[in-house]
Amino acid sequence: MAAPTGWPKDLPPPGTDEFDERVCAWLLDRGPADLRTSAVRSMPLALARIVSHVITGELTGLRRAYATARVELGDVVAPEELGLFQEAVQAQGARLLQSQREVALVEEALRAG
Repeated sequence: MAAPTGWPKDLPPPGTDEFDERVCAWLLDRGPADLRTSAVRSMPLALARIVSHVITGELTGLRRAYATARVELGDVVAPEELGLFQEAVQAQGARLLQSQREVALVEEALRAG
């Protein structure tokens, strides 16, 4: 079965036995560490919902960190350090946006069953 456009490279496509075997571990790798011992650790759709919300929260936090960096750090770090901080926030944000898209595709596949 072919994977949808944008499908995670490290997860087999939906509808395969490999997908069913690996989807929970894949989602756990993207979520908070405590999920590994949670009652939902083997519930893929529940994991997808949690991970989706966590990523959204992380993105909100990163956007705020970027937007307030000059006010909160401008008088205590050198301008070049502030630039490095903002570059790091942007890179992390880009990674999270990709994860957000991938988790959404995985959740869609899980709902389609």
